Amino acid sequence: MFNRAGIIFFSLLVSSVAFAKKPKFSDQQVAAMAPKYFARDHLSPPLKRVRIYPEENKKVFELEIEVNRNRYEGEMEYAVGAMSSICQYARVPFDKFVVVMVPPYRGQERERLEATAACSINYFVHKRVKYQRWVEKCTSIRTL
Repeated sequence: MFNRAGIIFFSLLVSSVAFAKKPKFSDQQVAAMAPKYFARDHLSPPLKRVRIYPEENKKVFELEIEVNRNRYEGEMEYAVGAMSSICQYARVPFDKFVVVMVPPYRGQERERLEATAACSINYFVHKRVKYQRWVEKCTSIRTL
C-alpha cells in the first residue's frame, strides 16, 4: 500500500506536527496583540496605552489602564494576566511587566505595579507559583 518513501514522508510529517514549537512574535506583534486581547473581553479595563522599552538593560512591557476603584485588584490582575498570556510567545523574553493604573477622576493618585515577567508567566500561565508568593515575591506597587 505504502512504499518506503511514503512511510518516511508520513513519519516526518507526523513528527514535525507533534514537535512543533510555539510561534515566536516580535515586540511590535506583541504590542499589537494587547488591544485585541482587551477588546475580546467586555469586562476588561479600558486600555489607554501600550509600550515596550528598555530600562536598565531589561526589557519592559508596560500597559496603562483606567481602573475602577470597585474592581481595582481584579483589573490589575487581569492586565498582568493578559501580559503573561501574550508575552509567553515573545521571540525575546521580557524581564518586567509594568501596569500603570489611572483613576477615572482627576485628583486621585495613579499607581504603578511592577511584576517580574518570568514569575508572572509561571503564576498565570503555567500555574507553578501560588498567588501569595506571586504577590509577595514578584510584584511591587507604588504611587506616582
